[in-house]
Amino acid sequence: MTSFLTYRGPPPDITHGSPFASSPFVPASGAPGFDGDRAWNKGFDTASDGSNSPDRRGVQLLGRKESTRVVLETSLAIALRSHLPPRARLPRSWTLLFSIDQHGISLHTLYARCGAHAGGALLVIRTADDRCFGAWVADGIREGHGSYIGSGESFLWKVIGDGDKVRVFKWTGKNDYVALCEPESISFGGGDGHYGLYLDETLYEGSSAHCPTFNNDPLCTSDPSPGDGGSNCGTATFECVGLEVWGVGLLS
Repeated sequence: MTSFLTYRGPPPDITHGSPFASSPFVPASGAPGFDGDRAWNKGFDTASDGSNSPDRRGVQLLGRKESTRVVLETSLAIALRSHLPPRARLPRSWTLLFSIDQHGISLHTLYARCGAHAGGALLVIRTADDRCFGAWVADGIREGHGSYIGSGESFLWKVIGDGDKVRVFKWTGKNDYVALCEPESISFGGGDGHYGLYLDETLYEGSSAHCPTFNNDPLCTSDPSPGDGGSNCGTATFECVGLEVWGVGLLS
């Protein structure tokens, strides 16, 4: 019969010697030689400083020819990206779906080219007086055949000042008039007899007014007085000299 002896002395002094260490390594209490995961780099330090977050990385704009007039600058794309829904912020590249300079001045062509894209769409307008604004439609831009399209992740936006600072007007939930894409016009936001953003079929003459959908300021004017909320600014008109639609999505 095999006999077993019970050791009742102090725990053994288990150390791991190393020719590269100035002193032997003494593991923590527990299983001999096991140090847990305290010294394991889990990668959170890198993530916590934001250096690898999508908002810190650049945006690559694809599909625009070198000869095409630039409407959306890369710096503005980066500024707008931080306001997109979480999934739309993941792609590092955006694809040009439509440009009046590259594809012609045609609302029908705009619908045809944008309708084939399954992701979200960013409309960017530049006016004759060099203002820049537009709309984000989370479900994309396509002809609606008399019905409004778009979800609550959509918004209107405008550039403030001379830099790339943007002001975003998100969906209020007061109505579902997000985007109305008709053969004769395209508009975003509505209610109380006003459109948040409107363009006729020539893609040249447009207007913007405060609307309940987004509670926005008129996009083509200077900012209203503090506390005004844009509701007393009336409808402002503009001339569109540059227009682009960018496809943003996991497959773009």
